[in-house]
Amino acid sequence: MVDKVTSIKIDSELWRRAKLLAVKRGVTLRSILEDLLLGEVRADEFLGDVVGVRSSGLMEVLEGRRRSGLVPFTITSSRRAVDIVREQRDG
Repeated sequence: MVDKVTSIKIDSELWRRAKLLAVKRGVTLRSILEDLLLGEVRADEFLGDVVGVRSSGLMEVLEGRRRSGLVPFTITSSRRAVDIVREQRDG
């Protein structure tokens, strides 16, 4: 796949904080952005026609999938759950 070169306008303070986060995690800002975008695209594909689902609406969709015998969600992170929890707690 060929990489797309593009530009976007983004809040400068958010951009600064995102760059610091990338340094803190030892990854590139590009990898953070790609992971976030991929998560959004996969979530949209997963939810299908359910548009604008938030909180309780999302829970209803996931519970409906479970009742239908489908897997409600799949964790795709390569990071361990304990590391994610520690990062959020210590963050």
